[in-house]
This record gives sequence, C-alpha cells and structure tokens, in this order.
Amino acid sequence: MNDADDMFANWVTDKEALRFWNWETHRDIDVTRSLLRQWISEYEKSDYYHWVIVSNADLQAIGYIYLDSVNESDRSAAVHYLLSRKYWNRGFMSEACNRVIEYAFCDVGFDRVFSYHHAENKASGRVMQKCGMSLIKSEYRHMDNERLSGEYHYYEIKKANDI
Repeated sequence: MNDADDMFANWVTDKEALRFWNWETHRDIDVTRSLLRQWISEYEKSDYYHWVIVSNADLQAIGYIYLDSVNESDRSAAVHYLLSRKYWNRGFMSEACNRVIEYAFCDVGFDRVFSYHHAENKASGRVMQKCGMSLIKSEYRHMDNERLSGEYHYYEIKKANDI
C-alpha cells in the first residue's frame, strides 16, 4: 500500500502511459488504493506473479510488471508491463523484463514466456527484442475498446537447455 502515492503520481493518472491499456486513468488516490488492495489479495495464490518496479536512484515506484496466462500443461506464461513516461527510454523496463524472464525460467520452471504489443507501441516491441524474445506472428485484433483495436505483434522466448 506504500506505493499508492508513487503510482498515482507516476503512471495511473497518465493517459499516454495507459494508451495501450484497457484502463481509465485514476481520478483519485482511492482508485489506486483499491487496485493495490486487489493486487495484494491475489498474493494468496501460488501462481500470482506481480511486481512494482522501483527506481534505485529515488526509490520511487515507477511501473509494474507481471506474469499471467499461466499454462501449467505447456509450462508457459505471458509477461506484461507498464512504466511511467518519466522513465521511458532509460533501460528500466528491459532490466525488469529480463529479470522476470530469468525468474520465470529458473525459479518457477516455465519453459516459455510470451507477450504481445500493439504495432503502434514500438517501444514495447524493442523491450521484447532486447530481452531475447523473437517475433512469432502479427495479426489484427478487434477489441471492445476501439482505441486498442489494431495490428498486434506476438513474441516469445523459450528456456535454453543450459538454464
């Protein structure tokens, strides 16, 4: 709950940071606190993987990253992330994503991590590429939220045999 003020100041109120998310900006800090309570309650599940990203320089919560779409049968999960615009293009997300992929392979035991991004969100694709993910397909997705409809690029990385 201590991250609520940072979240509110850094990303949940920023329309541009949320451009490719199916969220509305938070109108007040109580919405942010409610979201955090929901996330915290999910930690009771053994397959819940959700982290806030903190800048070491100023100890600000600057974004978050999580694994979902966990598939036990093929030992895979999707990685998704969001970062405060103030911290874009500084390597924070590539560092966090690399660490989460390493965690997924080495600590959890997944064999494959995948993700996708809207074609207009080129920065997200660069993060995936920097993390060793390979493009596997592109396709148009119609979404209920029309602003999110469009071409999407899908990426994956598979666990190396020596890990």
